[in-house]
Amino acid sequence: MKMKPLFVIAALLLFVNISCDSPQDVTVENIVTIHELDDPDGMNPLTSNAANSEYIQNNIFQKLLVYDPVSLELTPQLATSRPIIEAIEAGKYQGGMSLRYEIDSRAKWDNGTPITANDYIFTIKAIKNPKVNSAQLKPYLEFVKEIEIDSANPYAFTIYSTERYFRAEESSGNFPFVLPEYHYDPEGIMRTFSFEQLNDPNYTSELMRDENISSFANQFNGPMFNRDISNVVGSGPYKLSSWETGQRLVLEKKDNWWAKDITDNMMLSANLDKIVYRIIRDWNAAITNAKDGQLDVLRTIPPNQFTMLKNDKAFNETYQLSSPDQFAYHYIGFNTKTPFFEDKRVRKAISHLVDRDDIISTVFEGMAVKTNSPINPNKGYYNSDIKPINYNVDAAKALLTDAGWIDTDGDNIIDKMVGGKKVDFSVKYKYNQGHTVRKSIGIMLKNEAKRVGIDIQLTPVDFPSLLEDADNRNFDMLALAWINTPGLDEMKQVWHSEADSEGGSNRVGFSNETCDKLIDQIRVTLDEEKRNDMYRQIQQIIHDEQPYIFLFVPSECIAISSKFKGTETTPVRPGYVEAMFELR
Repeated sequence: MKMKPLFVIAALLLFVNISCDSPQDVTVENIVTIHELDDPDGMNPLTSNAANSEYIQNNIFQKLLVYDPVSLELTPQLATSRPIIEAIEAGKYQGGMSLRYEIDSRAKWDNGTPITANDYIFTIKAIKNPKVNSAQLKPYLEFVKEIEIDSANPYAFTIYSTERYFRAEESSGNFPFVLPEYHYDPEGIMRTFSFEQLNDPNYTSELMRDENISSFANQFNGPMFNRDISNVVGSGPYKLSSWETGQRLVLEKKDNWWAKDITDNMMLSANLDKIVYRIIRDWNAAITNAKDGQLDVLRTIPPNQFTMLKNDKAFNETYQLSSPDQFAYHYIGFNTKTPFFEDKRVRKAISHLVDRDDIISTVFEGMAVKTNSPINPNKGYYNSDIKPINYNVDAAKALLTDAGWIDTDGDNIIDKMVGGKKVDFSVKYKYNQGHTVRKSIGIMLKNEAKRVGIDIQLTPVDFPSLLEDADNRNFDMLALAWINTPGLDEMKQVWHSEADSEGGSNRVGFSNETCDKLIDQIRVTLDEEKRNDMYRQIQQIIHDEQPYIFLFVPSECIAISSKFKGTETTPVRPGYVEAMFELR
C-alpha cells in the first residue's frame, strides 16, 4: 500500500481537531438578514415616503416617543417620559395647549455632542420649510406654533399651540425622527427663520422666494442626505455602511452608540451586530433563499405561499411563522383628474367589478377582512353602517352606460367623445413589480373589466418609481396600501383638498368641501363622541365619492428564523423589532 506523506497526515489530524471543537468555541455571526421586495425610496426620514424606508430608518434614527410593540402605548425613546400636556386658558395661546418634553441628557450624536432641544427645533423647522419635500409630515405638525427651550435646561422644551390638537402627543413625539442640526444644517440656516414666519400662510410666497430657504431645501432634498452613506446620520444604534441598489443595504452597530449600556428601556434595545436587508424581487426566489438559510426574516409573504410554508415540516423546524393583525389596508386608487375617472359613476362601476370575497378566499387564503373606508375596522369610529359596493357586473354596465361610455364601433371596447375626440376606455393598472398579491388582483380585475368593454393593461414598475408616479399623479389606476398606527387617525394628510394643492399625499385628487370642514373640526375636537361622529361622516362621504376601491385589511404573514429569540410579532409594522432579536 502506498503511504501518505507526513504533511498530509498532519493536515488531516489538524482538520479532525478543529472539527471536534465544542460548540462554544465556534463563533456565530450576530447578524440578521431580512428580505426586502425592493429598494427603499431614500434614507432621509423627513423626505422619504415608502414604508420599508421607515422600517430601516427605525434602526438609524430615533424619536422622542415610539409605540411599545406589546402594549401599543406610546413610550419614551429619546424623551425621559411622555410629555406634560396642559390646556392654556389665558395669554397669547389662550384656548390652545402646551406639551413639555425633556430629552434624555445621556443621549449623544455620533460626534459626541449632546442631543438637545435645538436639534428637535431644527427638525420641526426643516419639516415646515415650504420647499422641503416633507408634505407627508406637514399636516401632523401644523399645530406647532412655537417651541420654547427651558433657560435652565437645554434638554427641556415646551411646544405651544393656539389650538387643542386631538393627537398632539403622537404627532410631536412619534412622527418626526430627530435629526442632528450640526450635520444637516451646519450653517444654521433654519435658525434664521422664526416659527411665526414658517407658520404664516401670508408669508409663504416670500419664503418661497427666499434664497436661504431654497438653498437649504435643495441640499436637504437632494441625494447627499438621501443616499450617501456617509451623510445618513442619526442617534440610533446602527449606521448605514453600504447600499447596493437592487441588491442589499447593510447596517452595522456603532461602537460608540450612546445607549449601549442602558438596560432599563426596551425601546433602546440593539442586540445585533449587523442587519442586512437583501432585495429579492421574486417571491419564489426569496423563499428558496430562506430554505437555503440565506434569509432570516420574510414579511408580507403572499398568503398562498405562507399557507404552503405552514404545511412544510422542514421549514417549520427552522422558522417561526406568524400572522398578526395589521393597522394597514390595501386599495386601488383612481386618478380622478383623468377623463376616465373624473365621474364617480365610473369609479363605482369599477368597484362593482372587484369581487373582494373571492380575492380574500383565493389570493389571501382567508387571511384578510373587508374594509369600506380608510379607518381600521377594529377602531371604535369605523363606520360599520356603510353599505358596501358589492360585486355586480350588471350594475357596472349600467353605471358606465349612464356615464356615456358605450361601444360605438363594435371593437368590444367602450368609448366616449372627450374634447371632440373619441377615446377608448383603455387604462393602465400600476403596481410594484414582484408584488404577487397586487398582480393577482390586477389580473382578476382585468378579466372582469373585459366583460364590460374596458381594457386594463397591467403595468409593473419598481417600488420607488411607483411612489414617484403616485406623487406626480402619473397613473390611471394604482394598487398600493396605507400603513396606519394604533393611534387616532389624522385624515388631513390624504383626504383634505389642501393635501392635493400643497403636494401632500392626496394622490388621487379627491376634493370635497364638507369633508375638508369635518377634517378641520376633528383636529381640534377633544370630545370623543363628537369626534367619532365626524369620523363616520367623513367615511360615508369618501365612500359615496369612491376615489379608492377599499379592499381589505390583511394579516401580516411573517417567517423568522428560529435561531433568534425576542422575535414576538406585533400589529405595529413591520410586525417585529429586529433590533430586539438575540441569537439563542
